[in-house]
Parts: sequence; C-alpha cells; structure tokens
Amino acid sequence: MKKTIKISPFNRAEGDLEIKVGLENGKVTEAYASGVMFRGFERLLKGRDPMDALVFTPRICGICSASHSTACSNALRVAFKAKMPPNAYLARNIILATEVLLSHLTHFYLFFVVDLVNKKYLPSRAHRELAKRFAPFEGSSYSKFIRARTNLLGVLGLFAGKWPNTLALQPGGTTRPFNLSEIIRAKGILVEFQNFLEQDLLGSEIKGWLENKNLPDIDFWMGEDSHENSDLGIFIKSAPQFGLDKIGKGPGKFLSSGGYELADGRTWLKSGYFDGEFKSFNEGKITEDIKYSWLKGYEKGRHPFEGVTEPDVDKPGAYSWAKSPRYSGNVVEVGPLARMINDRDPLVLNLVSDLGPSVYTRVLARLHEGVRLLKQLKIWLEEIDPSQPFYIKPEKPKEAEGKGLTEAARGVLGHWIIIEKDKIKNYQVITPTTWNVSPRDSHGNPGAVEEALIGTSVEDEKNPVEIAHIIRSYDPCLFCTVHALKMNKPIATFELAVQGIIKRGYL
Repeated sequence: MKKTIKISPFNRAEGDLEIKVGLENGKVTEAYASGVMFRGFERLLKGRDPMDALVFTPRICGICSASHSTACSNALRVAFKAKMPPNAYLARNIILATEVLLSHLTHFYLFFVVDLVNKKYLPSRAHRELAKRFAPFEGSSYSKFIRARTNLLGVLGLFAGKWPNTLALQPGGTTRPFNLSEIIRAKGILVEFQNFLEQDLLGSEIKGWLENKNLPDIDFWMGEDSHENSDLGIFIKSAPQFGLDKIGKGPGKFLSSGGYELADGRTWLKSGYFDGEFKSFNEGKITEDIKYSWLKGYEKGRHPFEGVTEPDVDKPGAYSWAKSPRYSGNVVEVGPLARMINDRDPLVLNLVSDLGPSVYTRVLARLHEGVRLLKQLKIWLEEIDPSQPFYIKPEKPKEAEGKGLTEAARGVLGHWIIIEKDKIKNYQVITPTTWNVSPRDSHGNPGAVEEALIGTSVEDEKNPVEIAHIIRSYDPCLFCTVHALKMNKPIATFELAVQGIIKRGYL
C-alpha cells in the first residue's frame, strides 16, 4: 500500500525545510527535500561595491557567519590579488575552527541526540539514561553543554571582535589584532571547554580518544575506565542497537575543498574527491542545476561564475528554492564525514570501510573532527606572534573575478564574484546544505539527503523518527540555503514569492 509522509516544517533544523517521502510496504521509495523560502542575497549584491559583500554575506547565516566571512574574504583576496601575513592565517583559522567546533557540539547535544529519547526507544534499557542526559532543557548533559557553549563563545569575542557578523576578516587578513594577554585568556577558555569535553563527552583525555584508529580500538576504549558511561560512550552503545549504523547511506561520494589555509599554501585538512578512489579536488568541476528549482535562466548545469538566480514561482515540476550543485556531474556528500575521509583520517576510514556511510558514522565523524579541532586550536594559539602584523591593505581592481572556498561546519562553502567597473556584476554562493539537501538535477538524480532516505524502513508513519535520524545526521541549515528578500523591482518581489508559497500550500 502506497502512502505519503509530509513533514513541514522539519523541526530542529535551522531554517525552513520540508520533507516529503513516499512509502510502500513501510519502506521509502521516493523522497523530496524542499527549501521553501527564496534566498535573494545574490540579487541583493548586484551593482554594489565589492567590499559590501563582507557586510552582507555573513548575514546569510547567524550560525556559520564566520564561515561566510572566510569564503567572501577569500574570494575578494583572489580578485584583489591580496597578500596576508602569517598571523592572519592563524587568526582566521582560530575563528573558523571555534565556530565549527561550536556547531558540531551544538548539533550533537541540541539537535541530534534528542531523537534518541523518542518514544520508539522506550522499551530499550538505555532509554532512562538517555532521557536523563539528553532530554531537551532538563537533561544533565544538555544543560551542561549550553553552559560550556556560552563560555567557548568568548574565544570568538576575543579574536573576531564580535560574533556573529564580524567584519574582522578582510581580503588582506584580519583587522582584529590581539595581544599576549588576550591569547592567554583564550587559552584559559579552551582549557575550560576541554574539561567539559574530557569529563562529559569523552570520559577520557583527548589524547586517549585520538589514539583510536579502528573499530577494535573503539571497543577496547569503551571497556577502559568509565568511557562507556560518557556521553559519547552512551551514543556508541545505543546507536547500533537502534539501527543507526544501517540507515542513511547516501550517494557514497565525498567532496572536500580542503580546510584551514596555512601560510605555506597548504590546507590543514586535505582537499579531495572520494568515490571509492582518492582523487584531487578541481573547483572547475562544480556546477549548479536548476531544473527542479523555482528559478529560471538556463538549462542543465552551469559553473557558478556563469550562475543566474532569477525566481520563477510558477515553474512546472519545481519543488525547492535550493539549486542542485554537482561535482563532475555527480551527487556528492559534503561535511565532516567527507572531510575526514579525504583527509585520510585512519579512524573514519576504518569506520566507513567496515560499516559503510550511515547515520552512525556521519555523527561519529562529526564528533571526532570536533576533538581534532580543539587539539589544533591550542597549537595555532601557540604559533601566533602578537608583535607581528595581522593585516596587509590590498589594492582594489576595477575589473576582476575571484573564488573563495572554505570548509564550514556542514561542508564545502563557496563564494564566486565578478567585478566590472568597480561594482559587483555577479555574486554566487553554494552552501553546504545546498550540496546535501538539493533537489533532483536535470538527469533526475536525487540530492544526497533524498538518496539517503530511499530504502529506509519506517516502523510508525505517525512517528517517522528514522527519517529524522537520517536528515539530522547531515545537520541541514536552511538559513544558509534559502532566504526571503523584499525587493523594490517588479520582478520576483517578496509578495510574488509569498503568493507562490501560498499557492503550493506552504502557508
């Protein structure tokens, strides 16, 4: 018997996401992920001074605004042919890594693990302990993390001046230099957060967790001391019991542009494309398709430099405001799992080799990357020389183009800018969630999340927690992917967009 489940809006995800799945005999046979608001930032930036992009683009998302600042300033740095001093690379990496670490732990404690308290798991012996720790607002670990998160935000205050929407990240570096006393304060904040990570999340020292290189190592680690009673230990025990290692495979192709630029031209995390073999990353192979997007302007895929963002609310067959990014024509997954695979992290490679991609491996890779980031943050702090410059003022060209890629918490983030006569002619953004939660492309290929849902067994259609697990394992952020914008021009005004949304029954 065929049935349809529609979840709108999908809760505990940033922004407006609608999920529709078709069920046959309790299994998902088709899935559609829709971003149901129009993002107008690309149109908003046309005709403006290139430097205005540094003000506007961080506001694409209040959760990963420093990531957008990084991508935007990178695009301008390429366009301006600007140089940065070594301190700038370190400072920018500290800002970005802190934001990503905050996002990873926020996702685990506030968005993902809450679903393990779902009524489906009441018969489990672990349910009482899961509820005690992770129940929203009341769970002991839930509330502890909120306090730890608040403290860690202090690092962003010190290094970015303010967060979100810092203006410190510029094409020539960072305009927020800091002194030795501020570095010492940042170290103190990181020590406090490390205490939370070691005492609550891991139940062990960071070093002990990072010594794990494969599944047998994790099994041994779980048997040591009180590791299995840590928040991570509870997740490692519960996730396979609940079948999270068997669902949410996805496309099985993983993309990373490389994370955290270093002064010597390398990136701390390697770039790459993995489809069963490790291949080099080539930005020129990125295209965006709009066949099933409420957008018009071209057929099939285009590189972002040639991208167009023209709304078409009555487009036949369309079901999302998100575009469909593809790499060499392929549907790919981006995010922590993709980064750890392409960085050749031994633990994550072993997990994927033995268990395959899944909800479990995706979430565990996110937490593992968070632990690695905290360790690296302390190294970068030690390498800063506060007596040296953090910024070199660049010259602005009248005609130029630039691309800025970085790794935000959720994956590859790209900004592309074309400058003509001192003004922005075209600006295009591809966010991580646009990669993961894209609609179908012109070849009919579903996006990564859509593909991950297909084949999933749903025990109770009135409580489809299996669907929730899969979607949340990608940590979708629709604030980045789609936005509303009021415009004065008669074409594609906010009112027209709302009419289209109402027409389709979303409001």
